[in-house]
Amino acid sequence: MNILRVLWAENIKQWKIKLAYPADFLRTLLEPVLYILPFVFYGVAVAGGRTSHSLLVSAGTSDVVTFTVLGYVFMGFISVSLWGMGFSLRKEQYWGTLETIFVSPTPRWVYVMGQALHSVVNQGLILLIQAGFIGFVFGLSINNRGLLPALFVLALMLFGLFGLGIMVAAIILVAKEGWMVAEGIDSLISMITPIAYPLSVIPAVMRPFSMLMPTTYGVAAARHFLIGEELPLGLPGTLAGLVLMGALWIGLGIFVFNRTDRKVRRNGTLGEY
Repeated sequence: MNILRVLWAENIKQWKIKLAYPADFLRTLLEPVLYILPFVFYGVAVAGGRTSHSLLVSAGTSDVVTFTVLGYVFMGFISVSLWGMGFSLRKEQYWGTLETIFVSPTPRWVYVMGQALHSVVNQGLILLIQAGFIGFVFGLSINNRGLLPALFVLALMLFGLFGLGIMVAAIILVAKEGWMVAEGIDSLISMITPIAYPLSVIPAVMRPFSMLMPTTYGVAAARHFLIGEELPLGLPGTLAGLVLMGALWIGLGIFVFNRTDRKVRRNGTLGEY
């Protein structure tokens, strides 16, 4: 219960800070809508219309717009792990409160997870705005009965991404300005995850790395429930891979963070800016 109270308190703190700057908050909600539109336009232009026979053959669905929008909307949760969680400790350095947090009796990873809770809620709002806007302009053809199963697999995907975010937070404890690392990881995951294209399009030499990412399983499974995307591993295999990769990354993330935490405190470099 103490840990849950810390998680909730951190979530409320972040909302108070964010809502103190309403113009910037509004920008963060609307900017992702503008980001996703060029990919939708590009997909329609390349396919020569709303539907694609090639996409139907490779993924089991021909709707280019819905396929692309769902992929990019769900991949927005990468920002939860890499930027929301990963830079949580860096923000405390900006505010001069990092040392105060680290001398509290709460495990540091609990604080980082509190940041994740806030980021998930914030990203959920962005997801609704993106889907609502694109649905209003283009119309999204989804199976409403697949909403709950899709949300379930996205929750499983988030556990794996949380582990990745904790690792990025550990890197920032050492590198301080870790945005270059986070930017590189973000670009890499976005490239090897089948967001706007099916898994079969990814070159064979890169596919093993794609299969290590929880996003590969999570995005594909969510689209399977919503638009009937075909899963190369089948639904049981995809869910098993999602659980396995989630457990792997969350375990690795906590291990790396704890080791790095002890190292920077032992070396006396925690307060270095």
